Amino acid sequence: MANSVLQNPKVYLLETDFFTQFNLKADEVLDKGMCGEIVLAIPQAKPDLRRIVKKFSLLDEEHKVRNMRAFQAEVQFMQSLCHPYLTKCLIAGRCQDYQAICMYYYSRGTLDSQVGTLSMDLSELCISQVGCALRYLHRHNIAHLDVKLDNIFLDEDFNAILGDFGVAIELHPGQKTVPKSYCGGTPCYHGPERRGAADDKELDPYRLDSFALGVCMWALMMGRQPGLKIDYFYEARKNQDLPSYIRELLLKLLDRSPGKRVTIPGFLLRLRKKSIHRQVINSH
Repeated sequence: MANSVLQNPKVYLLETDFFTQFNLKADEVLDKGMCGEIVLAIPQAKPDLRRIVKKFSLLDEEHKVRNMRAFQAEVQFMQSLCHPYLTKCLIAGRCQDYQAICMYYYSRGTLDSQVGTLSMDLSELCISQVGCALRYLHRHNIAHLDVKLDNIFLDEDFNAILGDFGVAIELHPGQKTVPKSYCGGTPCYHGPERRGAADDKELDPYRLDSFALGVCMWALMMGRQPGLKIDYFYEARKNQDLPSYIRELLLKLLDRSPGKRVTIPGFLLRLRKKSIHRQVINSH
């Protein structure tokens, strides 16, 4: 694709186990997904450090091809993109039974575990940082399409890092829409235009990212978990306790009409006028 930032993924082909090859000790399994396990790993030479290894199983013949494609795509995105608020691939390798990506470990977990505990200022900082990461992606014709609290990690200093490129897509320069079948994601973060639409319905994936960011912001500001039966726009509009500029921004992100919904760059321009984190928005 012309002007694409994506490069060929660099993957080690291993004759031994991934953990053995890179002197990592497998610790607890933190999570399990469609493709495999998320494992906490400890470098043998630096036992005070922690890493995350995401495994893509090759043992299930029924899903082997799917897992291989998901691994290749995620490694390609992670290795090609460079932004302080996006996760990075430290090592990618394939051994006999699985493929694996080694990443940084974020000590404060995901934003999902922080709902109702972060201050308004910290919540705003996290949303600003994820917004900056999305602005970077969109400038390079990439839609994330699975922006959610579970995919946003917090480091020791409460910086928000967006991860998981499992359903991300790259568009052609100037392309504005893709069929719904290209748009993955998590149902309670889907824009209204996606729900119930036919697979060939053309959707704006960038505005879907805007809506999903709005759901994350809604959850942090309202102190509530997202849900399929929640009308986020209505709940934000009726809440008079939110700062007026936060409420207005939520309504712009959560607009039911994708044509009226604010873009990520537009959101950040509006946010920086009032935010104490404008330097973050200006710099990244």
